[in-house]
Amino acid sequence: MVPVDICTTFLIAAPIQAFNTEREEDRNMQDSVPTHNPRGRFGQSAPYRGLFSEGIRGLSWMFLKATGWHVATDWPDVSKSVIIAAPHTSNYDGLVMLAIAGWYRQKLSWMGKASLVQGPFGGLLRRAGCVPVERSKSKDVVSLMKEAFDAADTLHLAIAPEGTRNANPVWKTGFWHIAQSANVPLFSAVLDFGTREMRLEGPIMPGGDFETDMDVIISHYRDAKGRHPERFCLPGQAS
Repeated sequence: MVPVDICTTFLIAAPIQAFNTEREEDRNMQDSVPTHNPRGRFGQSAPYRGLFSEGIRGLSWMFLKATGWHVATDWPDVSKSVIIAAPHTSNYDGLVMLAIAGWYRQKLSWMGKASLVQGPFGGLLRRAGCVPVERSKSKDVVSLMKEAFDAADTLHLAIAPEGTRNANPVWKTGFWHIAQSANVPLFSAVLDFGTREMRLEGPIMPGGDFETDMDVIISHYRDAKGRHPERFCLPGQAS
């Protein structure tokens, strides 16, 4: 028979431990909420990573300043994330996002066919952020990306949900499923050509309510304009 005092201690301590764990998770999420900065003051970058990174950061700052872009939010204090990149209406969007990543001292990763990294430039593409995806009958993209997150110490995977540079009211939702499967936060990178401002919104930890999470994500892009405004539409909107 278990002594009464042990049972009592367990009944009291277990809920307290669960409550403390939940509070700790909430604090971690609060710490990763990006801080918004006024125009003229770029968001804070990740910690110093060496002279090469500083050179890239300097070039990125010059490009962003020359083209009138403002990085409105600080880089969140997380080592892994899925980043929604939208609006995506031109190839120029990618150049701006690379410059913003350079300012943040971060490498954005992206999914590419496995064949891309098998040629003579494969190593260079991996270093540039390509996460090779080799589709097979046994594994889908979500499972492959979960394995990539599990194997990495640091990974920030950028995904354009529109899947095309033309207007598409049916967004691909793989970003949500990948973040949920890998148990990593989901951020919305809002590349607003109307204000020439990039801001990170979130984080969201995808749970069981996909529709609610999508409503929050869509709200971040409600007033955003792409480089070609006619090519950007939100899910459910007429193209």
